[in-house]
Amino acid sequence: MSLRRTGVILMSLALLAAASGCSHEQRDWRSAQTANTVEAYQDFITSHPKSARAADAQARITQLTEERDWQRASTTDTADAYRQFLEQHPQAKMAAEARTRIESFAQNGSPATAAPGAPSPAAATPAPPGATGTEPAVTGAYSVQLGAFTTHAKALGQWRRLSARFATELQGAVSDVERGKGPHGRNLYRLKVKALTEARARSICEALRKHSQACVVRKG
Repeated sequence: MSLRRTGVILMSLALLAAASGCSHEQRDWRSAQTANTVEAYQDFITSHPKSARAADAQARITQLTEERDWQRASTTDTADAYRQFLEQHPQAKMAAEARTRIESFAQNGSPATAAPGAPSPAAATPAPPGATGTEPAVTGAYSVQLGAFTTHAKALGQWRRLSARFATELQGAVSDVERGKGPHGRNLYRLKVKALTEARARSICEALRKHSQACVVRKG
């Protein structure tokens, strides 16, 4: 067999091997995307550590882990749960909201939302002497906090996005940016919709949470 023919055969085998490897990589990537789990993307990285898709797989692992841990913290809905989330994901996109909820717990001295079936803070307050218990709720006593930001401009930008995305849920709502201090004494700008009845505030927050938009019902 001539050297030329041998070279052609070896080159063909190399091309076939490369094509086979690429085919396996594409198949495994599609499988990971279909499963869309941390485990599936981790398996892809293990099998193809030098793949150009490895960085994409790692990014999806980070995103899925943050989403899972945020769901756990939101379901537990305690200050400790949000602190644990921040320890695990200090740079997460929901980190600012976690800090806001921790601050809300500190200010209110109670969970940000009542447990299902539990009376609201207003309902748990004893009625003043002579009250019949049939008086209507005070109008405009509640607000919904939509986030806390480091600048006034960021708070306004968030309002523009939310009011466009949730036009139906926020129809007629009046926004307000309240300046305050964060846990470490830094300026904090809280975005709220104000002048709501308790029922309206809780209705808005419930509707937003169905779309994974964080919010906190507050009095005042």
